[in-house]
Amino acid sequence: MTDRHNAAPDRLHSLPRYRQPMPREAVTRHIVVMQSAAACPPAVAQWQQSRVLNAEDANFADQLDAVLSSARVGCHLYILGDEAFVWGVHGQARRAGLEDDEIDITHSLPGPRHVYCVHCGLTQAAGPEAVVTCIGCDVALDVREHFSRRLGAYLGVCSNPDEPRAGATS
Repeated sequence: MTDRHNAAPDRLHSLPRYRQPMPREAVTRHIVVMQSAAACPPAVAQWQQSRVLNAEDANFADQLDAVLSSARVGCHLYILGDEAFVWGVHGQARRAGLEDDEIDITHSLPGPRHVYCVHCGLTQAAGPEAVVTCIGCDVALDVREHFSRRLGAYLGVCSNPDEPRAGATS
């Protein structure tokens, strides 16, 4: 997930860092949560003592709740998908009691990311654009290279304080 000690000097420490899923030693049970079959490398299916959940399955939400609530010491969670998906599952896992060192995140699919508006407090899905318009308060937001792991979102601040409600025009 994030590794502050191995960060590039020109890269902010708050930006998420992702790694490829590799089975951890001394883990008694691997829990793999993937957004779709396309998000998961074939090698994962060969891991011993693994439980694989696919978000495309009809009862995914119930399965995920059950697996996270029954996770015990020795389990390790691997999350694969786009940024919005992986950080949503990460937040759910943390609320269920898993610690950060029990979770690996792999950003394996293109897709939306979440942006948090500091003006109205809304978190919204957005693309990779550097400027977005908040759907809650219509403020043009510069999407900063600051990521909140707690919110699973990038920070969005007013791009033009002189005309905050002008909307994103670029």
